[in-house]
Amino acid sequence: MPEKIDEKFNIAHRFFTTSAKYPENLALLCGSMTKSYAELWRDASQLAAYLQPRLKKQRVGILASRSIMAYVGILGAAVSGATYVPLNLKWPEERLIALMNELELDALIVDQNGVKLLSDSVRAHAPTVIITSDDAIGVKNSIRTSQLPDDFLKEPVKRDPSELGYIIFTSGSTGMPKGVMVSCASLACYINESDKWTKLRGDDKIAEAHDITFDLSVHNMFSAWRQGAALFLMSQLDMMAPHSFIRKHEISVWMSVPTIVNNMRHAKRLYHGLLPSLRLSIFCGEPLSIKTVEAWADAAPNSVIENIYGPTECTVVCTRQRLTKPPIVTQNRGILAIGQPYDNFEIAICGEDGAPLPDGKTGEIALASDQLSIGYFNAQKQTEKAFRRIDDKIWYYTGDLGYRDENGILHHIGRADNQVKMKGNRIELEEVESHLRRVCQNELATVVAWPIIDSVPQGLVGFTTNKDMPEATIQRILRKSLPDYMVPSQMVFKKEMPRNNNDKIDRQALLRELDVLSKVDQTTGVRSA
Repeated sequence: MPEKIDEKFNIAHRFFTTSAKYPENLALLCGSMTKSYAELWRDASQLAAYLQPRLKKQRVGILASRSIMAYVGILGAAVSGATYVPLNLKWPEERLIALMNELELDALIVDQNGVKLLSDSVRAHAPTVIITSDDAIGVKNSIRTSQLPDDFLKEPVKRDPSELGYIIFTSGSTGMPKGVMVSCASLACYINESDKWTKLRGDDKIAEAHDITFDLSVHNMFSAWRQGAALFLMSQLDMMAPHSFIRKHEISVWMSVPTIVNNMRHAKRLYHGLLPSLRLSIFCGEPLSIKTVEAWADAAPNSVIENIYGPTECTVVCTRQRLTKPPIVTQNRGILAIGQPYDNFEIAICGEDGAPLPDGKTGEIALASDQLSIGYFNAQKQTEKAFRRIDDKIWYYTGDLGYRDENGILHHIGRADNQVKMKGNRIELEEVESHLRRVCQNELATVVAWPIIDSVPQGLVGFTTNKDMPEATIQRILRKSLPDYMVPSQMVFKKEMPRNNNDKIDRQALLRELDVLSKVDQTTGVRSA
Protein backbone atom coordinates (compact mmCIF):
# COMPACT_ATOMS: atom_id res chain seq x y z
CA MET A 1 0.00 0.00 0.00
CA PRO A 2 1.26 3.52 -0.76
CA GLU A 3 2.65 5.30 2.27
CA LYS A 4 0.42 8.10 3.51
CA ILE A 5 2.04 11.51 3.53
CA ASP A 6 0.81 13.25 6.69
CA GLU A 7 2.02 16.37 8.46
CA LYS A 8 5.09 14.61 9.82
CA PHE A 9 7.44 12.47 7.72
CA ASN A 10 11.01 11.16 7.71
CA ILE A 11 12.58 9.56 4.62
CA ALA A 12 14.03 6.82 6.87
CA HIS A 13 10.65 5.94 8.37
CA ARG A 14 9.88 3.08 6.00
CA PHE A 15 13.32 1.56 6.60
CA PHE A 16 12.56 1.70 10.32
CA THR A 17 9.26 -0.17 9.93
CA THR A 18 10.77 -2.66 7.47
CA SER A 19 13.67 -3.43 9.83
CA ALA A 20 11.16 -4.28 12.55
CA LYS A 21 9.20 -6.51 10.18
CA TYR A 22 12.17 -8.26 8.53
CA PRO A 23 15.10 -7.88 10.98
CA GLU A 24 17.06 -10.84 9.58
CA ASN A 25 16.70 -9.89 5.91
CA LEU A 26 19.91 -8.85 4.15
CA ALA A 27 19.91 -5.06 3.71
CA LEU A 28 23.42 -4.43 2.32
CA LEU A 29 26.27 -6.41 0.82
CA CYS A 30 29.61 -4.75 0.08
CA GLY A 31 32.39 -7.13 -0.90
CA SER A 32 32.54 -9.67 1.93
CA MET A 33 30.72 -7.39 4.39
CA THR A 34 27.00 -7.68 5.03
CA LYS A 35 24.40 -5.88 7.13
CA SER A 36 21.00 -7.24 8.04
CA TYR A 37 18.09 -4.83 8.47
CA ALA A 38 18.40 -5.11 12.24
CA GLU A 39 22.16 -4.42 12.14
CA LEU A 40 21.81 -1.49 9.77
CA TRP A 41 19.04 0.04 11.88
CA ARG A 42 21.17 -0.33 15.01
CA ASP A 43 24.14 1.42 13.38
CA ALA A 44 21.99 4.18 11.89
CA SER A 45 20.05 4.87 15.11
CA GLN A 46 23.30 4.98 17.10
CA LEU A 47 24.80 7.49 14.65
CA ALA A 48 21.56 9.48 14.71
CA ALA A 49 21.62 9.70 18.50
CA TYR A 50 25.12 11.18 18.30
CA LEU A 51 24.16 13.62 15.53
CA GLN A 52 20.84 14.89 16.82
CA PRO A 53 22.03 17.21 19.63
CA ARG A 54 24.72 18.58 17.32
CA LEU A 55 22.37 19.71 14.54
CA LYS A 56 21.96 23.43 13.88
CA LYS A 57 21.53 23.83 10.13
CA GLN A 58 20.10 20.30 9.81
CA ARG A 59 22.60 19.32 7.08
CA VAL A 60 25.02 16.38 7.20
CA GLY A 61 27.62 15.77 4.48
CA ILE A 62 28.48 12.26 3.27
CA LEU A 63 32.02 12.08 1.88
CA ALA A 64 32.11 8.42 0.93
CA SER A 65 32.20 5.89 -1.89
CA ARG A 66 29.86 2.93 -2.38
CA SER A 67 30.54 1.60 1.11
CA ILE A 68 28.67 0.39 4.17
CA MET A 69 29.64 3.65 5.89
CA ALA A 70 27.99 5.73 3.16
CA TYR A 71 24.64 4.07 3.70
CA VAL A 72 24.89 4.09 7.49
CA GLY A 73 25.64 7.80 7.14
CA ILE A 74 22.65 8.48 4.88
CA LEU A 75 20.27 6.61 7.16
CA GLY A 76 21.82 8.04 10.33
CA ALA A 77 21.50 11.60 9.03
CA ALA A 78 17.88 11.01 8.00
CA VAL A 79 16.92 9.32 11.30
CA SER A 80 18.41 12.26 13.23
CA GLY A 81 16.14 14.68 11.37
CA ALA A 82 18.85 16.08 9.08
CA THR A 83 19.14 16.52 5.33
CA TYR A 84 21.82 14.29 3.83
CA VAL A 85 24.21 15.84 1.28
CA PRO A 86 26.43 13.46 -0.73
CA LEU A 87 29.76 15.03 -1.70
CA ASN A 88 31.57 13.85 -4.80
CA LEU A 89 34.94 12.18 -4.27
CA LYS A 90 36.05 13.39 -7.71
CA TRP A 91 35.62 17.06 -6.92
CA PRO A 92 38.85 19.08 -6.80
CA GLU A 93 39.88 20.56 -3.48
CA GLU A 94 38.84 24.09 -4.46
CA ARG A 95 35.28 23.00 -5.28
CA LEU A 96 34.98 20.90 -2.13
CA ILE A 97 36.03 23.85 0.00
CA ALA A 98 33.63 26.23 -1.75
CA LEU A 99 30.69 23.90 -1.21
CA MET A 100 31.66 23.19 2.41
CA ASN A 101 31.51 26.94 3.01
CA GLU A 102 28.20 27.30 1.23
CA LEU A 103 26.49 24.33 2.87
CA GLU A 104 27.48 25.08 6.48
CA LEU A 105 27.32 21.41 7.38
CA ASP A 106 26.69 20.33 10.96
CA ALA A 107 28.66 17.12 10.55
CA LEU A 108 30.60 15.08 8.01
CA ILE A 109 30.42 11.29 7.57
CA VAL A 110 33.61 9.89 6.02
CA ASP A 111 34.76 6.46 4.84
CA GLN A 112 38.29 5.28 4.01
CA ASN A 113 38.11 6.75 0.50
CA GLY A 114 36.67 10.06 1.65
CA VAL A 115 39.52 10.48 4.13
CA LYS A 116 41.92 10.92 1.20
CA LEU A 117 40.23 14.23 0.39
CA LEU A 118 40.54 15.66 3.89
CA SER A 119 43.65 17.75 3.33
CA ASP A 120 44.57 20.42 5.85
CA SER A 121 42.89 23.01 3.61
CA VAL A 122 39.66 21.05 3.40
CA ARG A 123 39.70 20.33 7.15
CA ALA A 124 39.94 24.06 7.79
CA HIS A 125 36.53 24.50 6.13
CA ALA A 126 34.91 21.25 7.23
CA PRO A 127 32.50 21.00 10.18
CA THR A 128 34.04 20.28 13.56
CA VAL A 129 31.98 17.10 13.92
CA ILE A 130 33.49 14.35 11.77
CA ILE A 131 32.50 10.70 12.09
CA THR A 132 34.66 8.15 10.27
CA SER A 133 34.44 4.45 9.53
CA ASP A 134 36.75 2.25 11.58
CA ASP A 135 38.99 1.61 8.56
CA ALA A 136 39.50 5.33 7.95
CA ILE A 137 42.75 6.41 9.58
CA GLY A 138 44.63 9.64 10.17
CA VAL A 139 41.70 12.00 10.85
CA LYS A 140 42.48 14.08 13.92
CA ASN A 141 39.70 15.26 16.24
CA SER A 142 37.21 12.85 14.71
CA ILE A 143 35.25 9.96 16.18
CA ARG A 144 35.08 6.48 14.72
CA THR A 145 31.82 4.57 14.57
CA SER A 146 33.12 2.01 17.09
CA GLN A 147 33.73 4.88 19.53
CA LEU A 148 30.17 6.22 19.41
CA PRO A 149 28.32 6.15 22.75
CA ASP A 150 25.83 3.33 23.28
CA ASP A 151 22.89 5.66 22.79
CA PHE A 152 20.16 4.95 20.25
CA LEU A 153 17.09 6.68 18.88
CA LYS A 154 13.97 4.55 19.22
CA GLU A 155 12.50 5.87 15.96
CA PRO A 156 13.26 8.45 13.26
CA VAL A 157 12.71 12.08 14.20
CA LYS A 158 9.42 13.33 12.78
CA ARG A 159 9.80 15.90 10.04
CA ASP A 160 7.49 18.16 8.09
CA PRO A 161 6.94 16.99 4.47
CA SER A 162 8.27 20.34 3.17
CA GLU A 163 11.64 19.86 4.89
CA LEU A 164 14.57 18.66 2.81
CA GLY A 165 15.30 14.96 2.55
CA TYR A 166 18.49 15.38 0.53
CA ILE A 167 20.49 17.78 -1.63
CA ILE A 168 22.22 16.34 -4.70
CA PHE A 169 24.55 18.42 -6.83
CA THR A 170 24.42 18.44 -10.63
CA SER A 171 26.59 20.26 -13.16
CA GLY A 172 25.85 23.97 -13.44
CA SER A 173 26.28 26.59 -16.15
CA THR A 174 28.03 28.95 -13.71
CA GLY A 175 31.01 26.61 -13.31
CA MET A 176 29.82 25.44 -9.89
CA PRO A 177 27.41 22.52 -9.45
CA LYS A 178 23.77 23.23 -8.60
CA GLY A 179 22.39 21.73 -5.40
CA VAL A 180 18.98 20.26 -6.16
CA MET A 181 16.85 20.34 -3.01
CA VAL A 182 14.39 17.46 -2.67
CA SER A 183 11.78 17.54 0.07
CA CYS A 184 10.62 14.61 2.18
CA ALA A 185 7.22 14.83 0.48
CA SER A 186 8.70 14.80 -3.04
CA LEU A 187 10.67 11.64 -2.30
CA ALA A 188 7.57 10.01 -0.80
CA CYS A 189 5.61 10.86 -3.97
CA TYR A 190 8.33 9.35 -6.12
CA ILE A 191 8.63 6.07 -4.21
CA ASN A 192 4.83 5.70 -4.12
CA GLU A 193 4.61 6.10 -7.90
CA SER A 194 7.61 3.88 -8.63
CA ASP A 195 6.24 1.06 -6.49
CA LYS A 196 3.33 0.78 -8.93
CA TRP A 197 5.55 -0.63 -11.67
CA THR A 198 8.77 -1.91 -10.06
CA LYS A 199 6.80 -4.22 -7.75
CA LEU A 200 9.91 -5.02 -5.72
CA ARG A 201 9.81 -7.99 -3.34
CA GLY A 202 11.55 -8.83 -0.11
CA ASP A 203 13.60 -11.52 -1.83
CA ASP A 204 14.92 -9.23 -4.57
CA LYS A 205 18.66 -8.72 -4.97
CA ILE A 206 19.28 -5.25 -6.38
CA ALA A 207 22.64 -4.27 -7.87
CA GLU A 208 23.88 -0.79 -6.95
CA ALA A 209 26.00 0.45 -9.84
CA HIS A 210 25.84 4.15 -8.90
CA ASP A 211 27.64 6.40 -6.48
CA ILE A 212 25.50 8.12 -3.86
CA THR A 213 26.04 11.43 -5.69
CA PHE A 214 23.93 10.10 -8.61
CA ASP A 215 20.21 10.23 -7.85
CA LEU A 216 19.57 6.77 -9.32
CA SER A 217 21.04 5.62 -5.99
CA VAL A 218 18.05 7.28 -4.31
CA HIS A 219 15.72 5.04 -6.31
CA ASN A 220 17.65 1.90 -5.46
CA MET A 221 18.07 2.32 -1.74
CA PHE A 222 14.69 3.73 -0.79
CA SER A 223 12.78 1.36 -3.08
CA ALA A 224 14.72 -1.63 -1.75
CA TRP A 225 14.40 -0.66 1.90
CA ARG A 226 10.67 -0.10 1.55
CA GLN A 227 10.17 -3.79 0.71
CA GLY A 228 12.91 -5.54 2.70
CA ALA A 229 15.03 -6.25 -0.40
CA ALA A 230 18.85 -6.47 -0.46
CA LEU A 231 21.15 -3.87 -2.01
CA PHE A 232 24.38 -5.29 -3.50
CA LEU A 233 27.05 -2.56 -3.78
CA MET A 234 29.33 -2.85 -6.80
CA SER A 235 33.01 -1.88 -6.53
CA GLN A 236 34.92 -0.29 -9.40
CA LEU A 237 36.40 -3.72 -10.09
CA ASP A 238 32.89 -5.22 -10.25
CA MET A 239 31.95 -2.53 -12.76
CA MET A 240 34.61 -3.85 -15.13
CA ALA A 241 32.59 -7.06 -15.56
CA PRO A 242 28.97 -6.41 -14.49
CA HIS A 243 27.76 -9.68 -16.01
CA SER A 244 30.05 -11.64 -13.65
CA PHE A 245 28.65 -9.75 -10.64
CA ILE A 246 25.06 -10.38 -11.74
CA ARG A 247 25.69 -14.08 -12.24
CA LYS A 248 27.71 -14.55 -9.03
CA HIS A 249 25.04 -12.99 -6.81
CA GLU A 250 22.00 -14.00 -8.87
CA ILE A 251 20.91 -10.38 -9.09
CA SER A 252 17.20 -9.98 -9.87
CA VAL A 253 17.00 -6.19 -10.46
CA TRP A 254 19.46 -4.16 -12.51
CA MET A 255 19.55 -0.40 -13.08
CA SER A 256 22.22 1.51 -15.01
CA VAL A 257 23.02 4.02 -17.71
CA PRO A 258 23.18 2.47 -21.21
CA THR A 259 26.92 3.14 -21.57
CA ILE A 260 27.66 0.25 -19.20
CA VAL A 261 25.80 -2.14 -21.50
CA ASN A 262 27.39 -0.58 -24.59
CA ASN A 263 30.79 -1.37 -23.10
CA MET A 264 29.72 -4.97 -22.50
CA ARG A 265 28.52 -5.27 -26.10
CA HIS A 266 31.72 -3.74 -27.42
CA ALA A 267 33.77 -6.26 -25.40
CA LYS A 268 31.55 -9.08 -26.76
CA ARG A 269 30.47 -10.10 -23.25
CA LEU A 270 26.75 -10.38 -23.98
CA TYR A 271 25.26 -13.58 -25.34
CA HIS A 272 21.90 -15.36 -25.29
CA GLY A 273 20.70 -16.39 -21.84
CA LEU A 274 23.73 -14.95 -20.04
CA LEU A 275 21.69 -13.32 -17.24
CA PRO A 276 18.78 -15.62 -16.38
CA SER A 277 18.35 -14.33 -12.80
CA LEU A 278 17.22 -10.85 -13.87
CA ARG A 279 13.48 -10.18 -13.71
CA LEU A 280 13.60 -6.36 -14.01
CA SER A 281 16.12 -4.21 -15.92
CA ILE A 282 15.95 -0.42 -15.84
CA PHE A 283 17.90 2.03 -17.98
CA CYS A 284 18.15 5.78 -17.49
CA GLY A 285 20.36 8.82 -18.02
CA GLU A 286 21.22 8.46 -21.72
CA PRO A 287 19.53 7.55 -25.01
CA LEU A 288 18.84 3.80 -25.06
CA SER A 289 19.56 2.46 -28.52
CA ILE A 290 17.38 -0.30 -29.91
CA LYS A 291 20.44 -2.44 -30.69
CA THR A 292 21.68 -2.13 -27.12
CA VAL A 293 18.34 -2.87 -25.45
CA GLU A 294 17.63 -5.82 -27.74
CA ALA A 295 21.08 -7.27 -27.00
CA TRP A 296 20.33 -6.96 -23.28
CA ALA A 297 16.90 -8.54 -23.78
CA ASP A 298 18.55 -11.52 -25.47
CA ALA A 299 21.06 -11.85 -22.62
CA ALA A 300 18.34 -11.48 -19.95
CA PRO A 301 15.40 -13.43 -21.41
CA ASN A 302 13.41 -13.48 -18.14
CA SER A 303 13.60 -9.72 -17.58
CA VAL A 304 11.08 -6.97 -18.13
CA ILE A 305 13.00 -3.95 -19.48
CA GLU A 306 12.04 -0.35 -18.75
CA ASN A 307 13.51 2.87 -20.16
CA ILE A 308 12.94 5.71 -17.71
CA TYR A 309 13.48 9.46 -18.00
CA GLY A 310 13.69 12.34 -15.59
CA PRO A 311 16.04 15.12 -14.53
CA THR A 312 17.27 15.29 -10.93
CA GLU A 313 14.94 18.25 -10.45
CA CYS A 314 11.86 16.03 -10.80
CA THR A 315 13.05 13.68 -8.01
CA VAL A 316 14.79 10.93 -9.97
CA VAL A 317 12.40 10.12 -12.88
CA CYS A 318 8.93 10.88 -14.18
CA THR A 319 8.30 8.80 -17.35
CA ARG A 320 8.83 5.21 -18.39
CA GLN A 321 8.61 3.05 -21.51
CA ARG A 322 8.63 -0.73 -21.45
CA LEU A 323 10.45 -2.61 -24.20
CA THR A 324 7.81 -4.19 -26.43
CA LYS A 325 7.79 -6.19 -29.66
CA PRO A 326 8.10 -4.26 -31.85
CA PRO A 327 9.80 -1.53 -29.78
CA ILE A 328 8.47 2.04 -29.78
CA VAL A 329 11.28 3.88 -31.55
CA THR A 330 12.01 7.61 -31.60
CA GLN A 331 11.88 8.82 -35.19
CA ASN A 332 15.24 9.04 -36.98
CA ARG A 333 17.13 8.28 -33.76
CA GLY A 334 17.17 4.49 -33.39
CA ILE A 335 16.47 4.83 -29.66
CA LEU A 336 13.65 3.69 -27.40
CA ALA A 337 10.97 6.25 -26.56
CA ILE A 338 10.76 7.61 -23.01
CA GLY A 339 7.08 6.69 -22.86
CA GLN A 340 4.33 8.12 -20.72
CA PRO A 341 4.45 10.15 -17.51
CA TYR A 342 3.86 8.96 -13.98
CA ASP A 343 0.24 9.39 -12.89
CA ASN A 344 1.18 12.40 -10.76
CA PHE A 345 2.86 14.35 -13.60
CA GLU A 346 1.72 16.77 -16.26
CA ILE A 347 4.11 17.16 -19.19
CA ALA A 348 4.08 19.85 -21.86
CA ILE A 349 6.20 20.36 -24.98
CA CYS A 350 6.91 24.08 -25.19
CA GLY A 351 8.10 26.42 -27.92
CA GLU A 352 10.72 29.14 -27.52
CA ASP A 353 8.05 31.45 -26.06
CA GLY A 354 7.21 28.87 -23.40
CA ALA A 355 3.77 28.13 -24.86
CA PRO A 356 2.64 24.50 -25.37
CA LEU A 357 3.10 22.97 -28.84
CA PRO A 358 0.81 20.45 -30.58
CA ASP A 359 1.64 16.74 -30.85
CA GLY A 360 4.42 15.96 -33.31
CA LYS A 361 6.20 19.29 -32.79
CA THR A 362 9.61 19.40 -31.12
CA GLY A 363 10.15 21.70 -28.17
CA GLU A 364 11.41 21.92 -24.61
CA ILE A 365 10.03 19.37 -22.15
CA ALA A 366 8.31 21.03 -19.16
CA LEU A 367 7.10 19.20 -16.05
CA ALA A 368 4.52 19.92 -13.35
CA SER A 369 3.96 17.75 -10.27
CA ASP A 370 3.99 17.66 -6.47
CA GLN A 371 7.02 15.41 -6.99
CA LEU A 372 9.20 18.28 -8.28
CA SER A 373 12.13 19.38 -6.19
CA ILE A 374 11.85 22.79 -4.56
CA GLY A 375 14.70 24.43 -6.45
CA TYR A 376 18.43 25.02 -6.12
CA PHE A 377 20.31 25.57 -2.89
CA ASN A 378 21.26 29.24 -2.39
CA ALA A 379 20.47 30.01 -6.04
CA GLN A 380 17.22 31.95 -6.19
CA LYS A 381 17.75 33.38 -9.69
CA GLN A 382 18.53 29.96 -11.17
CA THR A 383 15.51 28.53 -9.39
CA GLU A 384 13.19 31.22 -10.74
CA LYS A 385 14.51 30.74 -14.27
CA ALA A 386 13.94 26.98 -14.30
CA PHE A 387 10.89 26.70 -12.00
CA ARG A 388 8.20 29.01 -13.37
CA ARG A 389 4.81 29.68 -11.84
CA ILE A 390 2.09 29.67 -14.50
CA ASP A 391 -1.59 29.90 -13.47
CA ASP A 392 -0.86 28.94 -9.86
CA LYS A 393 1.15 25.89 -10.90
CA ILE A 394 4.93 25.40 -10.86
CA TRP A 395 6.44 24.14 -14.12
CA TYR A 396 10.03 22.98 -14.38
CA TYR A 397 11.60 23.70 -17.77
CA THR A 398 14.09 20.89 -18.27
CA GLY A 399 16.32 22.12 -21.10
CA ASP A 400 15.60 18.77 -22.80
CA LEU A 401 14.09 18.63 -26.29
CA GLY A 402 11.34 16.20 -27.20
CA TYR A 403 7.96 15.63 -28.78
CA ARG A 404 4.75 13.73 -28.09
CA ASP A 405 3.54 11.43 -30.88
CA GLU A 406 -0.04 10.79 -32.00
CA ASN A 407 -0.36 7.96 -29.45
CA GLY A 408 0.63 10.16 -26.51
CA ILE A 409 4.11 8.64 -26.27
CA LEU A 410 6.95 10.98 -25.33
CA HIS A 411 10.24 11.01 -27.21
CA HIS A 412 13.48 12.60 -26.06
CA ILE A 413 15.76 13.90 -28.78
CA GLY A 414 18.53 15.67 -26.88
CA ARG A 415 19.55 18.65 -24.84
CA ALA A 416 18.73 22.17 -25.90
CA ASP A 417 22.32 23.03 -25.00
CA ASN A 418 23.53 20.27 -27.37
CA GLN A 419 21.90 22.12 -30.21
CA VAL A 420 24.48 24.30 -31.96
CA LYS A 421 24.31 26.82 -34.75
CA MET A 422 27.19 26.61 -37.21
CA LYS A 423 27.58 28.69 -40.35
CA GLY A 424 23.91 29.61 -40.19
CA ASN A 425 22.74 26.02 -39.78
CA ARG A 426 21.14 24.64 -36.63
CA ILE A 427 22.51 21.19 -35.73
CA GLU A 428 21.35 18.76 -33.07
CA LEU A 429 24.43 16.81 -31.99
CA GLU A 430 22.33 13.80 -30.93
CA GLU A 431 21.03 13.50 -34.51
CA VAL A 432 24.57 13.36 -35.90
CA GLU A 433 25.51 10.84 -33.21
CA SER A 434 22.65 8.52 -34.17
CA HIS A 435 23.96 8.38 -37.75
CA LEU A 436 27.56 7.97 -36.57
CA ARG A 437 26.60 5.01 -34.37
CA ARG A 438 24.83 3.40 -37.30
CA VAL A 439 27.74 3.84 -39.69
CA CYS A 440 30.36 2.68 -37.17
CA GLN A 441 28.10 -0.12 -35.94
CA ASN A 442 29.11 0.91 -32.48
CA GLU A 443 27.09 2.55 -29.70
CA LEU A 444 30.29 4.03 -28.22
CA ALA A 445 30.31 6.97 -30.59
CA THR A 446 29.71 10.64 -29.87
CA VAL A 447 30.06 14.09 -31.46
CA VAL A 448 31.18 17.43 -30.06
CA ALA A 449 31.26 20.92 -31.53
CA TRP A 450 34.89 22.08 -31.72
CA PRO A 451 36.78 24.36 -31.87
CA ILE A 452 34.81 27.22 -30.30
CA ILE A 453 36.05 30.63 -31.44
CA ASP A 454 34.38 33.76 -30.10
CA SER A 455 31.64 31.53 -28.68
CA VAL A 456 30.84 30.16 -32.14
CA PRO A 457 31.42 26.47 -33.08
CA GLN A 458 33.66 26.09 -36.12
CA GLY A 459 33.23 22.37 -36.80
CA LEU A 460 32.24 18.94 -35.56
CA VAL A 461 34.51 16.18 -34.27
CA GLY A 462 33.38 12.58 -34.00
CA PHE A 463 34.70 10.02 -31.53
CA THR A 464 34.37 6.25 -31.69
CA THR A 465 36.07 3.16 -30.30
CA ASN A 466 35.71 1.32 -33.61
CA LYS A 467 38.95 1.52 -35.63
CA ASP A 468 37.84 -0.91 -38.33
CA MET A 469 36.69 1.85 -40.66
CA PRO A 470 38.93 4.68 -41.95
CA GLU A 471 37.94 8.28 -41.30
CA ALA A 472 37.33 9.00 -45.00
CA THR A 473 35.02 6.00 -45.32
CA ILE A 474 32.96 7.08 -42.30
CA GLN A 475 32.60 10.58 -43.71
CA ARG A 476 31.67 9.30 -47.17
CA ILE A 477 28.90 7.06 -45.81
CA LEU A 478 27.60 9.81 -43.52
CA ARG A 479 27.22 12.15 -46.50
CA LYS A 480 24.65 9.76 -47.95
CA SER A 481 22.25 10.61 -45.13
CA LEU A 482 23.50 13.93 -43.77
CA PRO A 483 24.28 17.31 -45.36
CA ASP A 484 27.96 18.22 -45.54
CA TYR A 485 27.75 20.70 -42.67
CA MET A 486 26.56 17.92 -40.31
CA VAL A 487 29.38 15.50 -41.18
CA PRO A 488 32.27 15.60 -38.66
CA SER A 489 35.32 17.12 -40.30
CA GLN A 490 37.53 15.04 -38.02
CA MET A 491 37.29 11.58 -36.46
CA VAL A 492 39.18 10.55 -33.33
CA PHE A 493 39.54 6.85 -32.56
CA LYS A 494 39.90 5.92 -28.90
CA LYS A 495 40.53 2.67 -27.08
CA GLU A 496 37.77 3.58 -24.64
CA MET A 497 35.53 6.54 -23.96
CA PRO A 498 36.03 8.67 -20.85
CA ARG A 499 33.12 8.44 -18.44
CA ASN A 500 31.87 10.98 -15.94
CA ASN A 501 30.87 10.42 -12.34
CA ASN A 502 27.58 8.85 -13.45
CA ASP A 503 29.16 6.51 -16.02
CA LYS A 504 27.92 8.52 -19.00
CA ILE A 505 30.25 9.43 -21.86
CA ASP A 506 32.12 12.54 -20.68
CA ARG A 507 31.88 15.07 -23.51
CA GLN A 508 33.70 17.72 -21.50
CA ALA A 509 36.70 15.40 -21.13
CA LEU A 510 36.71 14.89 -24.91
CA LEU A 511 36.65 18.66 -25.47
CA ARG A 512 39.57 19.10 -23.07
CA GLU A 513 41.45 16.40 -24.93
CA LEU A 514 40.94 18.23 -28.21
CA ASP A 515 42.19 21.47 -26.66
CA VAL A 516 45.34 19.70 -25.46
CA LEU A 517 45.93 18.08 -28.85
CA SER A 518 45.48 21.44 -30.54
CA LYS A 519 48.20 22.95 -28.37
CA VAL A 520 50.49 20.05 -29.24
CA ASP A 521 49.85 20.71 -32.92
CA GLN A 522 50.68 24.39 -32.55
CA THR A 523 53.87 23.90 -30.55
CA THR A 524 55.34 20.82 -32.21
CA GLY A 525 53.46 20.35 -35.43
CA VAL A 526 52.83 16.74 -34.36
CA ARG A 527 49.35 15.23 -34.11
CA SER A 528 48.82 12.52 -31.53
CA ALA A 529 45.10 11.83 -31.98
